[in-house]
Amino acid sequence: MPGATPARSRHDDPRVRDRLGVIRDIKRQLVIDAARRVFEAHGLEGASIRLIAIEAGCTTGAIYPYFRGKEEIYAAILSQTLIALKQFIEQHLARHRRPIDRARAALAAFYAYYKAHPAELSLGLYLLRGAGVRPVGLSRDLDRDLNGQLRTVFDAIIAAIADAGFDRAQALTVDGVSHAIGLLVMDGTGRLRIFREPADGLMMDYLERLLPQQ
Repeated sequence: MPGATPARSRHDDPRVRDRLGVIRDIKRQLVIDAARRVFEAHGLEGASIRLIAIEAGCTTGAIYPYFRGKEEIYAAILSQTLIALKQFIEQHLARHRRPIDRARAALAAFYAYYKAHPAELSLGLYLLRGAGVRPVGLSRDLDRDLNGQLRTVFDAIIAAIADAGFDRAQALTVDGVSHAIGLLVMDGTGRLRIFREPADGLMMDYLERLLPQQ
């Protein structure tokens, strides 16, 4: 009818859009959670969209509106891990006031997070399989984005160490993170049992040597 106001779509209602957004986020997270279990069981190469769909209880077609492939899902998992890791470190830093305690707490939190979430460490290290330490399986863009997130985690540790008055805070961070990962790998594979030394105690002793009281 001339002059009539066009009927509004239900999707024009902000409340409807909000509900649809929540539903979309829930479905996306269900895919991510299912993929996490598949990747833990099969690795990136052994996983497939079909296996992820079976684990999620949906069709493969239901996944593609959220992710173009398994690599994007894998990147989403790693991204969520890095967000949680950064928050965990910040929470530990907030518990301490003395600069030296904060410096040690930053690296201790990095270690403690992955000690409590060994599967997340394994998923991250899976990218370094194969020849050398070349990341495999992610596009250049995804790898760049994840490296940016990882850098923010390291920057939080670097800042805490620098605030405690240590020179070469970045080098100390690299040293501490590398030591933590090495201990976690040896502990996770059971190799530390050869020495009958507890990983937690070794890490704490190491931090006192790496970051001595000034």
